[in-house]
Amino acid sequence: MSLMKQFYTDRYLHIRSFALNFAASAILCATAITMHSPEFYHWHFAAWQWLLIPLGIYAGGISAVFIHNATHGSFPLRWLNAACGYIAGMHQLWGFTGWKLIHLMHHHYSDDVDMDPHPPKNLNFRQFAQSMFLYSSRKITERYREHWGVSPRTHLLHHSLLIIFLSMTACNLLFWYALLGPAGFVFFYVPSYVVNHLLFAHINYYAHPKDSTTGASQPGNLDHNRYYKLANALWFGIYYHGNHHRKPLLFNPKHMAEPRRDDAEDIKAAA
Repeated sequence: MSLMKQFYTDRYLHIRSFALNFAASAILCATAITMHSPEFYHWHFAAWQWLLIPLGIYAGGISAVFIHNATHGSFPLRWLNAACGYIAGMHQLWGFTGWKLIHLMHHHYSDDVDMDPHPPKNLNFRQFAQSMFLYSSRKITERYREHWGVSPRTHLLHHSLLIIFLSMTACNLLFWYALLGPAGFVFFYVPSYVVNHLLFAHINYYAHPKDSTTGASQPGNLDHNRYYKLANALWFGIYYHGNHHRKPLLFNPKHMAEPRRDDAEDIKAAA
């Protein structure tokens, strides 16, 4: 069953997925801590640690690629989709299922101001980047309450969900600290997390340009300057967002075949 169908047939989907992620993170935290001696968590600064920052920046983009492609089943093996999705979900703190549901909602209601979980609306980029996470979560809650209704049971589930979600994110964060140590956490994980969030915000904001005539937004491809060309080369065509919306299963949407001339003419005539 697809995740969208599960969302509308299983009222415990979110709370169960967050609880399982919390349990897995707790086990991984304990494992990581037992792997290292207490001295590992004493921070001794060394110049080479600055080299972790560019690695973290690259990893932040790879995390975006992994969770994005795992959501659409773009990896060749089912277990590889699950593994990459859950690792990236832990990196981004709020888990694979939560991110996947928001992204599928985005595809289903793309550029619908009321239904899309993260439409650019009339915000500037700074405002959008600050509000994207909370706005997306709020829209999922709205869809849940529209379907399951507003009742004491629903309120109880949402209060419980918030507690489990915060516990899960804290445990995910603790895992990366336990695994990487203080230097790895500050110089590698923190840059990777910040870049990951900004990258998603940048794509969702700028890769849905408005038509100058109609004012309507639609997914587009960005590859017109050095930054976009570098980002697309490093992160598997991540800014080819228009292509991605047309063919979500492509691992690298930059490589989507261009329509033949006769196909393009047929499309134009049909329009």
